[in-house]
Amino acid sequence: SGESGGKHYTEIREFATLAFHWPMVDESSDNEAVTLFEEAIQARAQWTEFPGFRADITTIINGDTFHGSTTVAASGSTQSDMGASRAESWVNSQLQSIALHRGTRDTNNSTPVRLRFADQDKEHPLGRLLTVSGGQFASSYRIRDKQILIVNRALVRQNLTIRVLANELNTEGRFLPHVYTVQYWDHLTGATSRCETVQNRWKRVGNWDLPTDQIVTVATPEGLETRQFTLKHHELLSP
Repeated sequence: SGESGGKHYTEIREFATLAFHWPMVDESSDNEAVTLFEEAIQARAQWTEFPGFRADITTIINGDTFHGSTTVAASGSTQSDMGASRAESWVNSQLQSIALHRGTRDTNNSTPVRLRFADQDKEHPLGRLLTVSGGQFASSYRIRDKQILIVNRALVRQNLTIRVLANELNTEGRFLPHVYTVQYWDHLTGATSRCETVQNRWKRVGNWDLPTDQIVTVATPEGLETRQFTLKHHELLSP
């Protein structure tokens, strides 16, 4: 206590201020981790110079069957005609995802990926754990034998984990997804809210591996749901 400027005070409080750059994200990158990731990307089967295709489609959603046709453009956009909006929207979203993952990356215009090893565990059965430096989804991966076996994403209200259970090799010896799961977790409690199991089948048409069949089983606290689409009579589009 004391007096200053004719005024009495009972105590003096001192505060320390520590400033950080925000957000606090480690943006460092490890060349070995980046190489491991890039090798896995290059080992995936890709639609190089993809012209697009059209096919007849049969879709089954919880026992209801829909028939029609679908077109996947060279850009990856899709258009389906089955006379039912719920079947068409679901098929379009599935085929757009397939086209996105089979599409080739433009390495000249893409932002270089920054990755680092999250730990030193080199014996994990699902491969090394790599974390993305920065980015909006707080992504991480596990890679083994040039295959991305785990993908983790942090979304707004939930987290998701994609786990590849089985891949298959195409004519060039590159990997195509065969069976994988997608698990969704509550970001606060960690409880599993939904689990999807996806099975894919492929057909070689020209220089491209095109989808022929996909079965998606969705498990939630409300029950089990199964959806499937089957493609036949594939026709490549003119460039």
